[in-house]
Amino acid sequence: MNNQEKYFEIILETIYRRNNIDFSQYRRGTIERRLARRLIATGSRDYREYLKVLEEDPQEYGRLIKDLTIKVSHFFRDQSLFQILLDELFPDLLNAKEERGDNTLRIWSAGCAQGEETYSITIVLVEYLKQHYKDIDHYHISIFGTDVDEDALDMARFGVYDVNAIKEVEDDILKKYFIPITTKKIDPVGNVTIDTSGYQVIDSIRNLVVFSTHNLTSRVAMSPSPGIISNYDLIFCRNVLIYFSHPLQEKAFFNLSHSLNSGGFLVLGKSESIPKELENVFIPYSPQFRIYKKK
Repeated sequence: MNNQEKYFEIILETIYRRNNIDFSQYRRGTIERRLARRLIATGSRDYREYLKVLEEDPQEYGRLIKDLTIKVSHFFRDQSLFQILLDELFPDLLNAKEERGDNTLRIWSAGCAQGEETYSITIVLVEYLKQHYKDIDHYHISIFGTDVDEDALDMARFGVYDVNAIKEVEDDILKKYFIPITTKKIDPVGNVTIDTSGYQVIDSIRNLVVFSTHNLTSRVAMSPSPGIISNYDLIFCRNVLIYFSHPLQEKAFFNLSHSLNSGGFLVLGKSESIPKELENVFIPYSPQFRIYKKK
């Protein structure tokens, strides 16, 4: 092992020790590219110099975690998928529950980043209940958004987004579930405060969601700790597993499958699919949108 390799491993070990996030099994190329951005940003010539920066600057450690876990998203990304959620998945789940006299609904949005997807799911659920004259108070609804990035989760709880994040939100949904606001932002070049336009998710939607830190591949907790028990009816885990090595994907899929109720739905990203080891556990519901139903 050369020096660069040694310090690369030390950086990953440091992250695991501090955050219990094991990046050693993520795709190597992805980690190297994202580390390279931090080396350039800090003027570090190699991993050894960058490790020294990490030890001396706590804020840089936060920036590194942010870069390693970055996930670009916006509200209602893949509109057709959310239409299926409205027209098919929620009716399937809630009608089956009504037949059993079950008024609970548990949803988990894994790898939620800043919450755009989690709030999109929540808005679609509220829209479905309104359209079918169902009283939301009749249901015990639990919606969890989880990520390993604490800063992203703080932003998700606040629920404020710029105009790019709401570019696919229809006007009537925007008016019902978002409040236009003006926020202050520091221009790093001119070092002056500028006003920027944005939108905040309304309180009644934000109050339905609990955001918490959770490592999808955790050996300790398969599902979010605030959830107490698993038993989820719907799990969204889109564009997260593509960054994992095969062994780490297996671990994540094990946790996801054991956290999902029989008859529940698992929604993956378009480049992701159920591993062969679990093909007997799930029925492909919509191969196009990577929706699977647990047997």
